[in-house]
Amino acid sequence: MASRLSHFSHDHELVKTQTFANDQFYCDLCNTQIKEGPRYRCHACNFDLHEDCAKLPEKISFFAHPWHNLHLGPAGKTGRVCDLCMEVGTGFFYRCFSCSFDVHPHCTTTKQMVSTGLHPEHSLFLSPAGAIWNSCTACKETGESIWLYRCGMCNVNLHMKCLHGPIKTKVSKANNSSSREGSSTVGRFVRQVAVDTTVQTIVNSLTDLL
Repeated sequence: MASRLSHFSHDHELVKTQTFANDQFYCDLCNTQIKEGPRYRCHACNFDLHEDCAKLPEKISFFAHPWHNLHLGPAGKTGRVCDLCMEVGTGFFYRCFSCSFDVHPHCTTTKQMVSTGLHPEHSLFLSPAGAIWNSCTACKETGESIWLYRCGMCNVNLHMKCLHGPIKTKVSKANNSSSREGSSTVGRFVRQVAVDTTVQTIVNSLTDLL
């Protein structure tokens, strides 16, 4: 990038400066420490930006909020809660002012579709958690996140943080009436769904006969 930069987040021109290991500078956009390497700085205001943060666009479109564009701006003194990871943050956020939807800049790089060894049969899609399926298949916790990676075909739901957890036994789909899921948490979940579905089918058949 250029040695001088005009950035929408600051009134003055920023100058590209080198950061050294013993320096103590924090990025005013993401509020994390700037380690060794280049940064952009306003010396008069003690304002600093990571080089990568300086490249962030002022306006983006994001799959988790497809209705409106999101605009990058300061979170304010009290901070904001990211609607994707549910963590409180300060610095700058991408926001939809019409819907009060907020998301960390780094969370906008989250993938919409992923693969995981915990459920190798199908890809998982990042989806808003519903009232029925709001628990994580891996850790069994509920209500921690409003977004989960989900395989709707198998009713497998995973927190973003649980997506690549320790894998002891891979999960496979049942073959005929034999289960090949193994003893993993996801496997037990899939087997229980199959049992519940079978029981409900039997009940419905008996009801029809009566």
